[in-house]
Amino acid sequence: MTAKAEFEKRDGMTVIRMPEGRPFRILQLTDIHIGGGLLSRKKDRLALDAVRKIVRASHADLVVVTGDMVYPLFMYSGTSNNLKASKKFGECMDSLGVPWTFTFGNHDEECIAFYKKERLADYYMTLKSCLFEKGDPALTGVGNHAMRLETADGKPVMMLMMVDSNSYTGGTFFSGFDTIHDDQIDWYEKVIRENSAEGSVISSLAFFHIPPKEFKEGWEKCYRGEPGATYHLGFVGEKDQYFGYPKQKEGNFIKRMTELGSLKGFFVGHDHLNTLSIEYLGMRMTYGMSIDYLAYVAALGQIPTAKCKAQRGGTTVDISPDGTFDIKMLPLTDIESGKIK
Repeated sequence: MTAKAEFEKRDGMTVIRMPEGRPFRILQLTDIHIGGGLLSRKKDRLALDAVRKIVRASHADLVVVTGDMVYPLFMYSGTSNNLKASKKFGECMDSLGVPWTFTFGNHDEECIAFYKKERLADYYMTLKSCLFEKGDPALTGVGNHAMRLETADGKPVMMLMMVDSNSYTGGTFFSGFDTIHDDQIDWYEKVIRENSAEGSVISSLAFFHIPPKEFKEGWEKCYRGEPGATYHLGFVGEKDQYFGYPKQKEGNFIKRMTELGSLKGFFVGHDHLNTLSIEYLGMRMTYGMSIDYLAYVAALGQIPTAKCKAQRGGTTVDISPDGTFDIKMLPLTDIESGKIK
């Protein structure tokens, strides 16, 4: 790629000017799971090496990481210092020199971890290539922020919405996964309306960590061959067709996005062996390919991710000036075999 995208701060957000003559490319990475301790040293090296290979092969204009950069569980990594692990990942990303941002996942701030998300955010915001913003402190979560994508001649194309899908309803894994809260949805709608021309609604893509229950609903329709949902690519590799969506009803993110008419697609992580991408409820729903070598182990009845390969890689999103977009998987196996350079 020769022409470059341009990034600037304007209107209180990052505004991206698309490169001339080609689509704007986003690389989604997810679930890196850096342990940062003695027990995870080998797997951390594998994960960071994978990140470098995927970012370089993607030729992306922007990298968006949808959570779980680190995994501060002592029994896996040998430390609960999530800031130390975050620095390992941050230094890796900064060395690549590609603009990037992220949303937090449920593991970045565990109840036994040393640091809260606010402290991790402060660190990431010191990095030269990181465009992350903490967002309004009055909102639920940390890191709700938006970017506006424009054509090379300055016409609005799409909003890129980074949303914190939070962690656990009761603070620990056993309390159940949290969701995107009503005040965050209100913020999303406000940003969309402020950036829409009169009489229209600007398109948007959302990036967050924990999938909504509607993703599972859409997959079940695809699986049964029922109308209303369309399979595009990827697979469901989790045991028993598992989707780790929140069980509580608060938020109703997808319902309100359907009413708003802006959201054309969303990208999540969380379930490391799922790479599925489908069309449902008028929006593209996509699991990013994961990186994780550390988190899934046979002792917990899981398929060990360290021994799996088909799910590992990145996901590219090519956005055209007319707002259409194309999604492809970027498997690490294809990069390492020389199929993708």
